[in-house]
Amino acid sequence: MLTLNMLSAPLACCLMRKGPRVFGLLGKATSGGITAFGADDVSRSWAVTAEHGCLRLERMTGDEEITGLELLLPSAMSYDYGIAGAGHSPALTRAVFGLQPSELEETVNILRNGNFPVLSFSRVSTKCSLSSGIIPGCWPHVVISDQALYGNVLSVESFVRLLVASLPHGRLATRFPALQPLLKQMMTLMVVQRRGLPYTSEVLNLTPAEVLAAK
Repeated sequence: MLTLNMLSAPLACCLMRKGPRVFGLLGKATSGGITAFGADDVSRSWAVTAEHGCLRLERMTGDEEITGLELLLPSAMSYDYGIAGAGHSPALTRAVFGLQPSELEETVNILRNGNFPVLSFSRVSTKCSLSSGIIPGCWPHVVISDQALYGNVLSVESFVRLLVASLPHGRLATRFPALQPLLKQMMTLMVVQRRGLPYTSEVLNLTPAEVLAAK
């Protein structure tokens, strides 16, 4: 199978495999955003990866296998996301995004009080108000209020962490019985080992300029 170090042309937003691990490769992190990742970037540049709903910066080793499947992201016309050519496999979608579109939408709808929370779409990168992590343009996220001053944008990872952390005192399972199956899935996500570093501007600012500018 074709691996990253065998690439003849850079790629982005694709499904990767390394041993039993399956994850999304969004591309290469640069000071101006995410660009396509090529063979020359292996071990030199940060790769932005997505696994179980978490966005991370990682160094690729070159032996990661290219599956040939692409990541489908939300658009202005549809909030659906998943894996192109593998819509019949919820496990693959969860391996990259953490929750299936229907699961995330159902969670948001159950918790909605008035107009919030809502699923959101942005063509440009934004910042998670809870973790300060960068949310790439078109990547699924949640808006919890219309008060941007106090922080209202949450990444999927932060949204899940917030719900799980609220279980002991928030009594969410009792107040929202329909959430119980979804909460079990979210708790499973929280015990998965995280790889790499959080995708934050602080990490990028501490990375030597020549690394971020590498082509």
